[in-house]
Amino acid sequence: MTKHQEILEYLEGLPIGKQVSVRSISNHLSVSEGTAYRAIKEAENRGLVETRPRSGTVRVEQKVQVRLEKLTYAEIATISESEVIAGHAGLKHEFSRFSIGAMTKKNVGRYLVKGGLLIVGDREEIQILALENKNAILVTGGFTVSDKVLELSKKQGIPVMVTAYDTFTVATMINRALSNVRIKTDIKTVAQVYSLRSQYGYLTTSDTVNDYHRLVRKNNHVRYPVIDQLGQVLGVITMRDVSNQELTTKLTEVMTKPVTTKPETSLATVAQRMIVEDFAMLPVVDDDKQLLGVITRKLVMENLQELNHDGLHTISDQIIASLKAENHGYGFKVEPAMIDNAGNLTTGVLAEILKETSRRTLSQTSKKNIIIEQMMIYFLQAVQIDDDLRLEPRIVRENRRSALVDIEVTCQERVVCKALITSKLN
Repeated sequence: MTKHQEILEYLEGLPIGKQVSVRSISNHLSVSEGTAYRAIKEAENRGLVETRPRSGTVRVEQKVQVRLEKLTYAEIATISESEVIAGHAGLKHEFSRFSIGAMTKKNVGRYLVKGGLLIVGDREEIQILALENKNAILVTGGFTVSDKVLELSKKQGIPVMVTAYDTFTVATMINRALSNVRIKTDIKTVAQVYSLRSQYGYLTTSDTVNDYHRLVRKNNHVRYPVIDQLGQVLGVITMRDVSNQELTTKLTEVMTKPVTTKPETSLATVAQRMIVEDFAMLPVVDDDKQLLGVITRKLVMENLQELNHDGLHTISDQIIASLKAENHGYGFKVEPAMIDNAGNLTTGVLAEILKETSRRTLSQTSKKNIIIEQMMIYFLQAVQIDDDLRLEPRIVRENRRSALVDIEVTCQERVVCKALITSKLN
């Protein structure tokens, strides 16, 4: 282990709130002050320590990475294809909510909050009132803005934007953008659940099989990443790899090639890969392939079961919301948004319905996580708007690790589609 890594390990092990300094680390670990300084800076980038004005550098609890921030006024201008005509200094600020200024001056005040956005037409008195209440202005319809409003905007440092779109279109654009923000924020990632390398444990390229057994007894895990002197992951070692090996055998001689993941990867993506490729543990690395920690299949599955996506956010949610349970099956009605240019039910919508039907059917007999592995669809007849479809699923085969579901889709007692869906169970 290098001195740099040794310092990082030392910092990770400190209690929250403990003060650290370049000199104290240099003296305690017998390293140069330059090495200590560089390690503290990296620890600060990783969120392990924080430099405060009066307290100095202290050990802090590692913060969960936020994958997406709120929209800024600059992003609103881009989304609505607006021209920023004043108040450019405030474009980087986030906005809290937007309102439509379609009421009288007397009533509009209750909708104005600091950091808000008011969508308004050519109503100068409302525009001035919004700026006085620290609200940015988005003028729709391409109307011109008075010099009085522009001067106040520059003085306050609050943006005034003008777009050619009407109010309804602009509100729809912003709502869609906010929905996308919410969806991305709701998605759980590896960064939120993985175990730090100091907590889980790891081995180095200089370690032997004996070191592996010692770490197994200490941490009660049987799979560990193997890193080099720079902290980069070079392999993974398991009990199977060291079986029948001499205790003095180097791990580099028996370890397997690593498959890694990154902190920003979604748990759903990691879960599918771990189940399909039968991985029980994956090292978590940064862009330089340096080990940050590990994610285990048990940890992934536990967190996926805790997810609760209430409300209809994604297209998938909206599609499967129309799927209703009926006697020994399911039914749904083909809506206008579900058809293609030819007027028939689009393949993507049908595939989503079939996937959800298979998942619900298997969930009745198994409480395991279900990953769709293969789907074969046989189209027999066209389906159009307002057709009432009935889906009759039947489990053909199910065992501990996989299942095969046959689904027959009928419309007015005629078969329009059949599907065979293979799923992995874990």
